[in-house]
Amino acid sequence: MSQRIEWIDCWKGLAIITVVVGHIVNPVSKYIFWFHMPLFFFISGYLYSKKTDYSAFFQKKCFHLLVPYFSFLFLFTLLQYLPLIIDSWQQKKISSIDKLIVFIIPVIWKQVYGGANLVLWFGVFWFVTCLFFTQQLYNLIYVKFGSNNWLMIKIMLGSYCLAMMNYFYLKNVVFPWNINVVAMALPFYWLGHMAAKSFLINSKTLIFLIIGIIIFLTAMLLDTVSLLHLNFNMKSTSYGVLIVNVIIALSGIIITQKLALLLHNKPYIGTVLRELGSASMIIMYLHQPIQITIKSYPIFAVQGISVIGTLVISYIIYKIIFNYSIMRQLFLGDFSTPNAKLSRTSASQSGLTQGIRKN
Repeated sequence: MSQRIEWIDCWKGLAIITVVVGHIVNPVSKYIFWFHMPLFFFISGYLYSKKTDYSAFFQKKCFHLLVPYFSFLFLFTLLQYLPLIIDSWQQKKISSIDKLIVFIIPVIWKQVYGGANLVLWFGVFWFVTCLFFTQQLYNLIYVKFGSNNWLMIKIMLGSYCLAMMNYFYLKNVVFPWNINVVAMALPFYWLGHMAAKSFLINSKTLIFLIIGIIIFLTAMLLDTVSLLHLNFNMKSTSYGVLIVNVIIALSGIIITQKLALLLHNKPYIGTVLRELGSASMIIMYLHQPIQITIKSYPIFAVQGISVIGTLVISYIIYKIIFNYSIMRQLFLGDFSTPNAKLSRTSASQSGLTQGIRKN
């Protein structure tokens, strides 16, 4: 496996760990939210390559992103609502088909509408649909205008301005599939793509890691003493302080990227991070229902143990899914041939697994 692929897998592993920690470890969740979702859009942009066949690209991403999205949406909805319906029916709270339909229709509408409407088990589903539209829109823009760097900069600044307008004036409007968050995701996706062309981000020099840490620690200090209120949450379109939160997000991205470069070839820890990176999209889907379920057990009351348990259980389920073709198709969006599967396995799945692979 090439060095580049190894450290990117390691980077993905660090990224998915930040997501799980951000949803479990309360004392640090606010700070992790400053950068963990921008990080995923950045990495996806880093792996982007231009596709001039729009139809083929659209179809490919429908398989890779939307098939698993609807598969997990259906599975989790069934697991959550079917016992409730059966219990209500047995207790005569729902005593007729008409009442059952009245109960089910709002549920179906909420699940299909998606976006910020989806919480708890479905809390991260917004990311998948937002990523899908971000990829499609960015490819369209880049194919048309990518050769003009100044125009691309203007387009990305315009996208960021739209995101901030959404934040200031339409913050409480819930858009289907969180399609409005594409306006904030697009600049991070573009920055990732531009970073892939720069030798600086691939450098192991520690100066960038030190600068990133200084910026991030300074932001934490300013937030702690209430000089700046730096709340950042892409799902709820809470984008913090103009420009400042983008710089903070980039500092977090740089820190994780430099750590990936430093750790990817280390015994044990590098292997663990690469394996978690290969399972990143499955962990993304599974970590919320798993951590919500296991926290009722005393052993998982300790947040650190809950993080480890969630990651381990998610990874085991990923390995099970990966070994069965029908499950790979439904939950990984993998419709490749057996030969392609063997090739991909030997390369440890070089792109962000299924959802965030090289475009």
